[in-house]
Amino acid sequence: MSPGRTLKSLFRLPDFSSRPTFDFIARRSGPFDGDVVLDRNRVYILPTRTGLVYMLLLLLLLIGSVNYGKSLGYMLTFLLAGLGNIIMFATWRNLAGLRLRAGGCQPVFAGDDALFAVELVNAGAQPRYSLAISREGREYEVVDLAADGLGLIHFSVDAKRRGLLRAGRFRLCTEFPAGLFVAWTWIELNMRCIVYPKPALVAAMPFSDSAEDGDRDLAGAGLEEFAGLRKYQTGDSLRRVSWKATARSDVMQTKEFTGAQPQLLWIDWQAQAAAGVEAKLSRMARLVIDAEAGHGLYGLRLPGCEIRPDRGGKHYHRCLKTLALFGAGVDNDADG
Repeated sequence: MSPGRTLKSLFRLPDFSSRPTFDFIARRSGPFDGDVVLDRNRVYILPTRTGLVYMLLLLLLLIGSVNYGKSLGYMLTFLLAGLGNIIMFATWRNLAGLRLRAGGCQPVFAGDDALFAVELVNAGAQPRYSLAISREGREYEVVDLAADGLGLIHFSVDAKRRGLLRAGRFRLCTEFPAGLFVAWTWIELNMRCIVYPKPALVAAMPFSDSAEDGDRDLAGAGLEEFAGLRKYQTGDSLRRVSWKATARSDVMQTKEFTGAQPQLLWIDWQAQAAAGVEAKLSRMARLVIDAEAGHGLYGLRLPGCEIRPDRGGKHYHRCLKTLALFGAGVDNDADG
């Protein structure tokens, strides 16, 4: 078998995560905040069904050798049994000693799949082959790991609703090198994903006066081309002050710009004509997406929360994150 490909046994070992007899393993599987080392207390090994067939053949060989008194039969039986023991240790060793840490997850919209990454660190001198990750019985990815190297392995979770989504427990296993045994572990790392509200297909975009609510910095001259300098006046934004020109003349100078004034949009909770919290959040998510695509300035107003108008990727994700965590009692500045 070529390293780097999944070992497909004739019969695969089922995922035991729902079996009550394995509850004691589940209680030791986390969640963990930091790194987790797969020591001998966390790596378990069982024969696959192919391995059980192999053991049955060894038993039949032994019975036949005893019955007919064949010394060559004894030799073949014990040789194959010794080979099985070597394969069992090699399978266990392929997983034991790995260090696992959370690799994070990018935000997604409700209804999509959240893709979680787990970082695998191999501090040993031997490479690791055919490491598979699964969750709830579904295998997602198989990777190889170089000696003294690291890599990422991924699994996905269905993001059914907005808010914070926890990755939950996953299964890391290997059947390398022969598929007779499976070494496995259950681990839960403290990984969370921000799930944005599912955006509505369409939503009206009510633009407001760009000078309302004291947004004087945004309502001055245009913002596209530099037009020159003038003497600083009370009320000018300090962000427009030309400090180089001020240093040369000892008089504060303000930069002036010409061009179109960017249109300003307030995405307001009270202005949404939808019924129900989720419907309103869905419409507001659509407005945020459309406003960012339109390259305008937009702000967000929710009960007890206001985000001043801005644009760009950071502002875009901040608005969507605020919508995702609305009413959840979670600090919006917390990492997701």
